[in-house]
Amino acid sequence: MASAIGKALWFALAAAFAVPVVGLELDREARRNDAVAEAVPAPFRHFALEPLIDAAYARGDNATGLALSREFVRRRPVPADGLAFMAYGQVRQGDEDGAVRSLVLAGQRGWRNRFAQDMLVVMAFQSQEWNVAAQRLLALWRVGVTDDRLKEMTAHLLSQPQGVKAFSAQLGRERDWSDAFIGWAGETLDDDALRSTVGAMAHHGARVSCDTLATKLPALVRSGRAGAAAVLWGELCANGRMTAPDDFRFRPVTDGSLPGPFDWQYPEVDGIERSFVTGKSGTTVRYSNRNALRGAVGVRNALLAAGRYTATIDAAAQGEAGFRPLLLRITCYSARGEGNQLVDIALKAEGTGFEIPTYDCVSQELTLMTGRGEGEIRRVTIAPR
Repeated sequence: MASAIGKALWFALAAAFAVPVVGLELDREARRNDAVAEAVPAPFRHFALEPLIDAAYARGDNATGLALSREFVRRRPVPADGLAFMAYGQVRQGDEDGAVRSLVLAGQRGWRNRFAQDMLVVMAFQSQEWNVAAQRLLALWRVGVTDDRLKEMTAHLLSQPQGVKAFSAQLGRERDWSDAFIGWAGETLDDDALRSTVGAMAHHGARVSCDTLATKLPALVRSGRAGAAAVLWGELCANGRMTAPDDFRFRPVTDGSLPGPFDWQYPEVDGIERSFVTGKSGTTVRYSNRNALRGAVGVRNALLAAGRYTATIDAAAQGEAGFRPLLLRITCYSARGEGNQLVDIALKAEGTGFEIPTYDCVSQELTLMTGRGEGEIRRVTIAPR
């Protein structure tokens, strides 16, 4: 009899210990499998609370979602996740004051859950807590997030003057994420917001790859974003040397500086060689072309408004190049970035006329082309007629 009682007691104790063990194991599994969350006994819900909250809000059961969110905060008071879930439920129940209080508390804490992160930002927008929204969005950029949701929320923040101010004020000596943000910002933000944000980055010494940025400038200009290209380059990489759109002088590439949005660039072409001589009157490009066909001496962007112009050249050529004038090829780009070759004009000292159309030509690509032979180009000018 005693033996039977002992066995029964042993089994009872084993069962008593097994229940919490199973409950804890199910709770851990809920981290990887949301479907398991419902099976976790209430006393052991820890990780299971998050999917349960998501499910409650998804089916419109705000009362359950809010109750589970409060339980989440009670059990895990440090992360911001529970407070963000609470704020979401409070908003859906019309308790905006309570949601703001939850948001302010959440904004002072860290978090891991992306839903919570996004909720904090959305709630910050609704309550116009621009500093909190900026803080959370910057945190996402800094950890390498670059998805469309982040970009949409950042664009919304930076469409508001207060948002621009808050975002700019929190920028520091940024490093790894700068290039990703700058590439997106140049394509998205208006010039004022862009100037404020990248100006703050430059002021704090953000690490930016000017080599990478230089390769993106032509596409920005050709897609109607010339202002953004100028802001990015001027604030981050120009070092006080910024070529204006209507300045067609040459600058040497031997000084180690990178080309800005309106500098002449010199693409590598087999058979074409160049050298640069700088004097009091400016920089002269000396070139030679060993190919039978014409090749590009230099290429650059321009912002010529619709109308008539005269192009002149101060140059000298020898060999076959002396009998075939230098050409200026003009390619028009629409605001959509679509290119269309407009005209090839023969450059002469006395000037050659051409016309920029009123449609689909918001920016231009200018290409200086030479035939076989050698020569030098001292200056190219383009002026309205």
